Amino acid sequence: MRPLSGKVALVTGARRGLGAATAIALADLGATVIACGRRPGDCADVVAAIKAEGGKADDLALDVADIAAIPARVAAAILRHGGIDILVNNAATIEPMAPLARLDPAGFDLAMRVNVSGPAALVAALWPAMAARGGGRIVNVVSGAAREALPGWAAYCTSKAALLMLTRSIALEGADAKILGFAFAPGLVDTDMQAAIRESRINRVADIPRENLLPPEIPARAIARLAAGAHDDLSGSYIDIRDENLGLA
Repeated sequence: MRPLSGKVALVTGARRGLGAATAIALADLGATVIACGRRPGDCADVVAAIKAEGGKADDLALDVADIAAIPARVAAAILRHGGIDILVNNAATIEPMAPLARLDPAGFDLAMRVNVSGPAALVAALWPAMAARGGGRIVNVVSGAAREALPGWAAYCTSKAALLMLTRSIALEGADAKILGFAFAPGLVDTDMQAAIRESRINRVADIPRENLLPPEIPARAIARLAAGAHDDLSGSYIDIRDENLGLA
C-alpha cells in the first residue's frame, strides 16, 4: 500500500510549476488530490494527468486572496471528499518587486493576503476537520527569503517570514490534535516566478542562470515525503531542501 492511500490532500497554486508537480507527487503516493487554482478549470490538465496514471484528483476553484470565500470553498471540498488530511500552502506571489521608496502599498497588502492571510484562513477553515480525523499535516512553502532580507523584495521577504511564524504556531497549537506544520524551502526552482525574477533584475537572485535551477519535480517529491510523515520530528521547523542530512533533494 502506498503511504498516502486513503488520505486527501489540498494543494493551492496547483495549476502549474511546483504546485502542479506537488499534486502529482502526492497522487503518486496514493493521496486523493484537490488541485486548486483561482478559476474553475485552472487545474484541469493536472487532474487529467493524475487520473491518466490511475490516481484520484479533483479541481477546485479557490483564490487564496479571497479570504471571505475560503470557509465555504473548504466546506464544499470536505463535503465532497469526506475530509482533508493534508494541506500544501503553495500559492504565492513575488510581486510587488520594488525598492521601498517606490513600493505600492496596495500591492504589498495583496502579497500579504496571498502569501500569509490566505494560508492562515485555510488552516483555520481546515483545523476542525483535521482534528476530527485524528490529525493532519500542513506544509507551508516558504523560501530563504523568510530568513534573509533582499533588495526589492520587502513584500516577499516579509510575507514568507510571517508564513514561517505561522508554521511554528501550527506546530505549537496543533500538538494535542496531532496537526503538524512544516515550513519547507524548496530552493531555486525553475518556475514562472523565477522567470519574473530574472526579468526584474531586482537583486542577485535574478543573476542565477536558469540551468542552475531545480526542476519542480524534485522539491515536489520532498513535499510529498513530508506529507507522508518522513520527518514528523521537524514539525514547526524551517526545512531546507539543500540540507543533505534530510535526504530530500
